[in-house]
Amino acid sequence: MKAFKSILFGLLGMAMITPASAVTTTIRITGSNGDRAATQSAITKLLASGWVFQGNKGNATSASTANALSSNYGAYNGTWNGNPVIIKVSFAGALAGVASVAGNLDARYVVSNGTGTGAVADPTANTSVLGTDYEVAKPDFGFSTNFQSTSPFQGTYLGTSYATLIEEVVGVSPLIFYASPGFPGSPVNSFGATYANGTYLPNITTQLGQLLYTTGVIRLSQFTGDSAHEKYTVFAIGRNTDAGQRFGAYTELGLGTTTAVSVWLPTFSTPQTVSGSLTYGGVVGSQQLWPVGTSNSIYLPVTDIGNGGYPTGATLAPTLTTTLSTAAAQTGGNTDALGGFYIGYLTPSDGNASVVNASIPTANQGVALRYNGVPYSAANVKNGSYTAWVYNRIIRRPGSAADPSSAASTVRDFANALRDQILNVDATNGGGILIDSTFRVARYTDGGLVIPTFY
Repeated sequence: MKAFKSILFGLLGMAMITPASAVTTTIRITGSNGDRAATQSAITKLLASGWVFQGNKGNATSASTANALSSNYGAYNGTWNGNPVIIKVSFAGALAGVASVAGNLDARYVVSNGTGTGAVADPTANTSVLGTDYEVAKPDFGFSTNFQSTSPFQGTYLGTSYATLIEEVVGVSPLIFYASPGFPGSPVNSFGATYANGTYLPNITTQLGQLLYTTGVIRLSQFTGDSAHEKYTVFAIGRNTDAGQRFGAYTELGLGTTTAVSVWLPTFSTPQTVSGSLTYGGVVGSQQLWPVGTSNSIYLPVTDIGNGGYPTGATLAPTLTTTLSTAAAQTGGNTDALGGFYIGYLTPSDGNASVVNASIPTANQGVALRYNGVPYSAANVKNGSYTAWVYNRIIRRPGSAADPSSAASTVRDFANALRDQILNVDATNGGGILIDSTFRVARYTDGGLVIPTFY
């Protein structure tokens, strides 16, 4: 009997210990908006059925993934490879990812563990409160649409030492310039049949892009070659210094990474419409060059007025569905302007969903521009004729738990699985491009020469 009791108590002790041994691993990922769609899609496929998610676009489950795919910030709660995990994502920008991973610096994540109800606040918003809307923690690994060499986060910068990252390419993100409603070639405009949608082929060149982003505003006639358009203005909008898309676009235009740009922040006199996940329309009553300290990076401070921008592509995109009042069009000394438009850059995942989406009323739809006369298509990127694109890459700090050469762990193994899932399957999610045998070009710096690989 005594032996039986010992065995019984031993079994009971083991039963009590077993649940405690299933420790939940929290994995924190930070990175670029351009990596968001592919990474979120890959995570939803890697987790076992039954996972839940709470993010800034709302809740999602394994049966309904839409809000997870469109959220820049959030948390998954589920199981991977038999291990309970909480995966917190913060797609605040490629440069933010490089800085926080290479410098082992705190980044902002949602407080939620994924099981709450309703949308959570953007952790990076100026109004967000520590402990309520966000927590700070160091990322385990990240994603970046920029080479680390594009950033200033190398060696020692502003008193912080940055490690040389392990960078592995997982796909390609195209960049597309879009113009706001009424721009010649958009679905609804007042410039006549010659400039109707499908007739006029809207285009931006490297020269026009340089002029637009260094001066902030140019005349529409320079885009169309029509002197009748000299009294219409075109204003630049863009991303903040956390954003890989910012540096991808500006290096592509030949502006490099340090040229100060002039982009605008609108104030709406008629608010935009919010319908489900879409925000569109509205009227801009006034605007100003982007103020210092508004939605700018904590890692790369901005000191020049106009040199900031939107924190994500998802927040920039709705501005490309709005209408400028005459007063706004006359901003910056253009006192003879009759009307105005915005131009900004986005990945297809944000542009196609939020600027040219057929669910947006036709009068509020913007238009995708050709780049140097070439329309965007995956085929044109692959053959080298369309050059506005950046690589997607997973980035890891040497010696960290996510380092591919570190000891086996849930963090390392999940990072490897996520890399492979994106590289082989999910790179196309949100308009990205797989690097396969049909991808016939390469580049070795952001905005660098696109060279053939088929010698």
